[in-house]
Amino acid sequence: MERKLIKQGGGGYTIYLPKKWVDKKKLKAGDIIKVTETDESLVIGSEVKEKKDIILEINEENKHNLRSLLTHIYRKGFNKIEIKNITPELIKEIKRITSDVLLGFELTQIEKNSCFLENISEPTDNKYEVILKKVFMIIKEMQNLNTESKEIKENEELRNQLDKFILFCRRMLIKEKYEKNITIEWELLTFLTHIGHSYYYFYKYTQENKVKLNKKNLELLESLKEYFNLFEDSYYNNNIDSINKINKLKSKYQFGECIKLLEKSKGKETVALSYTREIFRIIQIGTSPILSKILERQD
Repeated sequence: MERKLIKQGGGGYTIYLPKKWVDKKKLKAGDIIKVTETDESLVIGSEVKEKKDIILEINEENKHNLRSLLTHIYRKGFNKIEIKNITPELIKEIKRITSDVLLGFELTQIEKNSCFLENISEPTDNKYEVILKKVFMIIKEMQNLNTESKEIKENEELRNQLDKFILFCRRMLIKEKYEKNITIEWELLTFLTHIGHSYYYFYKYTQENKVKLNKKNLELLESLKEYFNLFEDSYYNNNIDSINKINKLKSKYQFGECIKLLEKSKGKETVALSYTREIFRIIQIGTSPILSKILERQD
């Protein structure tokens, strides 16, 4: 979308705002518009708050899918959720889900047959980049776990933190409070989710089954750290060379060492190696939205 600058008296300039956007935000003459300056652009936002309430009715068909329902409602940008047909058991589950993944939300009211979740301390929209950096940091923390059973709880906690922060980033994108290419950022968040979840299931399996990794598999896990560092560098520094290195290394890892070890492995060790190879694969194909972002900046 392009707009022509209109010169005004005193050296200032104005532009016409798109009527479709103004109508969507229910703005009128005299309303306050928020203008935020970033390194490369001005972000225009409305100070008018939309009413964002929703009612969720629990029944026999959907009560087992409560986490998914609440996370989808959360990322759609709703600020108050009324949940009907609750039971004491469901209240416990709602509290757990809220604590685990709904950043800024709290259970604020419980009635006879319903309860309310409300946004009471959500980070401001300019925290998108801060939260996204936290996502990268959590994945690096997951990389440093080991297969000892004592870390099972830590593995679970890191997965919940990852989901919580990624859901918040998606919520911000949907609420259009941050100037980003939504498609590219959404795809990036999807790959980060898959990378983190693959690490989670890898450690969950090896810890619960007491899988003792051999030297070669441990070396592959160390190589994954290098792989992910290149991934992070490509995103934050718009470094296409890091993407090229990842694509070059896929022959060495996904289609080289991982395949050779899988052919020689047996039983539970094979399962563990399969997870390792999958993480290599997701990191490599996850460079696609980053490459799109870099090329978009070069247009």
